[in-house]
Amino acid sequence: MIAVLGGQVKVGGDAANYVFVIKGGKGWILTGRHDPVSKTGDEGFRGHAEGAFAHGQGTYGIFIDDAFSKEGLSGLAIGGGASDFELDTLEVARAEFAGIVAKTDDDGQATMRNVKIHDLYVHDVGSEGIYFGSTQAQPQHAFERLEVYDNRFLRTGTEALQVGQLGSDCEIHHNVIGPGAVRWRSAFDHYQDGNVQFGQRYGSSSFHHNVVIGTGDLFVELFPTRVDGDPRSPSDTVSFTDNYFADTSLSGVYTHAVDTGATIRFERNVFLGFHFNYTEVYPDMDEPVQVFAVGSNAPNPHILKGNQVDGPYPFIKWLFDSVQAEDNPTVAVERVRFRDFMGGALDEDYRRLEWWTDRATLSPDERAVTYPKGAYVLHRGALYEALAESQGEQPDQHPDVWRALPAPADDVRLSADSPHQGLGVRWPPP
Repeated sequence: MIAVLGGQVKVGGDAANYVFVIKGGKGWILTGRHDPVSKTGDEGFRGHAEGAFAHGQGTYGIFIDDAFSKEGLSGLAIGGGASDFELDTLEVARAEFAGIVAKTDDDGQATMRNVKIHDLYVHDVGSEGIYFGSTQAQPQHAFERLEVYDNRFLRTGTEALQVGQLGSDCEIHHNVIGPGAVRWRSAFDHYQDGNVQFGQRYGSSSFHHNVVIGTGDLFVELFPTRVDGDPRSPSDTVSFTDNYFADTSLSGVYTHAVDTGATIRFERNVFLGFHFNYTEVYPDMDEPVQVFAVGSNAPNPHILKGNQVDGPYPFIKWLFDSVQAEDNPTVAVERVRFRDFMGGALDEDYRRLEWWTDRATLSPDERAVTYPKGAYVLHRGALYEALAESQGEQPDQHPDVWRALPAPADDVRLSADSPHQGLGVRWPPP
């Protein structure tokens, strides 16, 4: 076990080549949890113990905060063949790249098994909230029995949750994920502006009871991934069930047409908050005609049932022989209500929050960005509201134009009167 034994462990902010790196090992736990019985943690740095989620920034026993000290750095990086580990009750903030990376690149035998990720608070990072699994060419290792639950991945520059190379028995549930893609105008590359990126190689995995808020392109991009030698089975299933998806600049879900034989199920999900403005960065993009799109003539069976859409597009329009769609109506869907998140206009539309940039570096002409009065931006981990229209005026240097806002409370448990009870972060834990 790697644990706090007194006081707070704070890492980052030194513009070093690394922030916090763990290489190799099995059976270890990295925890900032205060537990007087196990004698871990410190009573003065309890994080969200006893349900103290609101305004908990900087109160965790292990606090990884790089303060955007250097480009390309991730808060916590795990590799070197590590497996059978657990991350518990950590805070990660202001990493310029990903909050947490877990992968051993270019080693197809370094399977990460029995990994548990829970009670994390990852926020205000420049790229992914978590980035698990290599996106490089094969050979790459798989994950088996990965479980990600009861986490907060909030205000991420690109995807809030990116998991790839998934194998059997992986489960992602009861998280609050987003707003994602707040850096969509100036991310490190084009089209790095989704919320959930999910890559499944073999076996069965599930994504359920999550609250997914805020995306540029898609709420979910699903990559069935075929790797020779993987132990695929006709019973393999990838299921997305009982999730809440809200606020997008474009559309909803896309599954790529790669034949792995797995059945893909989307059932009892809700979709709302369609705010098409994607052409502000990608001017050649057409407005969507459907929420759920399947890669042309995709061979993997798709079962789409009991999903609800509150928006201008039907759930699905273009069907193929592999797709069974049933009872996916357009209806009014209520928004979730959090106990105390960001408040006001932002909680009504998470696409209103953007990463401040002077230019939209991903648009063809790299156009200057004009922020209207009332705009909300994230700059160096702090929130600002525009007092007047501006262009090129950095928020922390122009208080006449930008009003600094209090740090968000980030208590994203659902309020007692919220619809969609049972989704998102649970407290007390089951």
